[in-house]
Amino acid sequence: MFQLPRIFLIAALFALFSAAQTALAIPVDIAADEITRSADGVVVAKGNVVIKRTNDTLRADEVSYRMEQQVLEARGHVVIESPQATIHADSAVMNTDSQTGNIQNAVITLPGGERLQAASLKRIDDQTFEAEEIIFSACPIDEESWRVRASHALLDQADGSLTTTNSRFELWHVPVLYAPWWQQPLRRKTGLLMPSVGSGNRRGTEIGLPLYLAPAENWDATLTPRWMSARGFMGEAELRHASRIGTEQISAAGINDTLTARTRSRLQGDIHWDLPAGFNFDAEADHVSDNDYLADFSTGEGISTRYLQSSATLSQSGIYGKFEQEWALGSSHQQELLLPSNAATLQILPRLEGRLLWNANPNLIFGFEHQTTRFDRRLGVDGWRMDLHPFIEIPWELAGGGISAKLHAGSHHTRYRLQQQPVNTIANPQRTTAEASLEVRSDFEALDESRTWRHTISPLLRYDFVDAPIQSNLPNFDSTFSLLSWSNLMSGNRFAGFDRIEKANRFSMILENRLQHKAEPDAAARDFLVVRAGASYSLQQQTVDTALKPVPTRPFSNLLGEVIFQPANGIYLYSSGQYNSADRYWATLTSALSLNSESGNRLVVSHQLTDARYSTASQLLNVSANLRLASRWLAGGSWQYDYQLKLTQQTTLGLQYQHPCWTLGAEGYRINRRTGTAKASNLGFRILLEFKGLGSVGS
Repeated sequence: MFQLPRIFLIAALFALFSAAQTALAIPVDIAADEITRSADGVVVAKGNVVIKRTNDTLRADEVSYRMEQQVLEARGHVVIESPQATIHADSAVMNTDSQTGNIQNAVITLPGGERLQAASLKRIDDQTFEAEEIIFSACPIDEESWRVRASHALLDQADGSLTTTNSRFELWHVPVLYAPWWQQPLRRKTGLLMPSVGSGNRRGTEIGLPLYLAPAENWDATLTPRWMSARGFMGEAELRHASRIGTEQISAAGINDTLTARTRSRLQGDIHWDLPAGFNFDAEADHVSDNDYLADFSTGEGISTRYLQSSATLSQSGIYGKFEQEWALGSSHQQELLLPSNAATLQILPRLEGRLLWNANPNLIFGFEHQTTRFDRRLGVDGWRMDLHPFIEIPWELAGGGISAKLHAGSHHTRYRLQQQPVNTIANPQRTTAEASLEVRSDFEALDESRTWRHTISPLLRYDFVDAPIQSNLPNFDSTFSLLSWSNLMSGNRFAGFDRIEKANRFSMILENRLQHKAEPDAAARDFLVVRAGASYSLQQQTVDTALKPVPTRPFSNLLGEVIFQPANGIYLYSSGQYNSADRYWATLTSALSLNSESGNRLVVSHQLTDARYSTASQLLNVSANLRLASRWLAGGSWQYDYQLKLTQQTTLGLQYQHPCWTLGAEGYRINRRTGTAKASNLGFRILLEFKGLGSVGS
């Protein structure tokens, strides 16, 4: 046996392995502190040995490679790394052609963090291993709360499972379950999920046992039989599918309610498809069998939902040179839950709308918008409405963009074809309006010497003129007059829908102060303080429909104000409101404070007030908080109080222990909102017990 200086080893190995690699299925690349070759063709590498192949890398203290048999023997701190797993072992014997081998005292770490320890390991291929005397766990090695011990196991990463025989399940090293056969899924796989449990006034004690089905990579389903002591058995099913054009998700639930002695159900769906030529199809559905279903069976905020909507829309958009176009054809169905009958609820069957823009040049845009809708309902006025809206816009900028303006002029022409003629209206009425607006914005800003602070003052001025006739004799399918807000302050028409267009001759203005800060000159800017105020002055003291909007009593609107203050990360303060300067009262007022820390502590307090002189009186206080009691203990709760009813609407209080391998939590709740057929406040509790890698028990 002879030794070569390291500088000659690379050249020698290249010549040595060039012929061998021709016979190997995949190339082998060896590097080490010392490499020798015996006369019988055995290559021995010692010290920091690294062998790289196409799919994996082997590291060891010493490696012997028998070229003729294509057998590699590794000893001492053996590590095999591949996309499928990382293996630590005392020794390994591998066939470089078939990729099979035997490994002693091995620990396999999978990509998800799961760990398999085996006295001996047989590698069948790069994704399949047969192991003897194993210990399996998904917990960190120093926080092992549960594990599976077995005499024999088959790890199949292609199938995504670990199958063991003569198994026992241990909690904190104490056996709690013996099983002749155990299969542990390592990724989505058909099987039973952990059960869910809970208790409350509306449904009593309940237990659900979900069955998960995953027959293919692109679709799966969950079937859940659920027993409720106060209601009976409920069946739930959810189907999910994905393809190259989009996704679909459909769920259904049904129960023969023993309390009400009738069958009750809910159907939900969500579909999104991206079709060729820029087409899109979107559909969503949500329908319940009766108005009390959500109040009895919903577990979230949906308990107070008034409307459920189902809709389907086919749309298409595109840019063709200087032309931009988009259109949509759809229909929608609303289910109103606060009325005994849905007969008077308006449905849209169907609606066609579109928009076409011609960018003649950067300072001249011609546009045309259209909407035709068929309104349908069993009781009340229904029929067709068509609205045509041609317009022209002239945008321009001055002073390098410091001043920007946009002039808009257009007209709305609306025609009706009624199926039933309402009282005091003419047959098939129509309406034509003219509109013009000018909006001007300017930004004045200054930077400090360090270029980390920027102050911007932005005045925004708009003038609107709308010539609209009296419209109280027109049908009203979807129009309401919107109360003043930041979203409609700079708008010529504050009516929602197309049935009413406001008559306007109005100036509106917003003055915004924005202070931004950068931690470093090249960092992203953060809003430190934003203060804005706005109001409008109307020269037109008229209304087009006194039933929807009373005649204004003064030209000035309420004064809108808003403050956003973020002095540091995790601190957010917000306040917004409307002040009636004539009668000197706050019409609306909203305030919120949010405090968050990196340790998980959180406090959110919000308050909403609406004065009865402005709209329906309301005053709510919401408080929610999480408090980190210790590194693993987290307490949380929420409280909502209604000042008008002098009643706590809902309260929750919970405690959770968060271990690296498992989580245990409990939460009690009380909801004083309407509760459907139970006719009482809902008092109950939820529990959560979750093991990493196993699933969860709870709700």
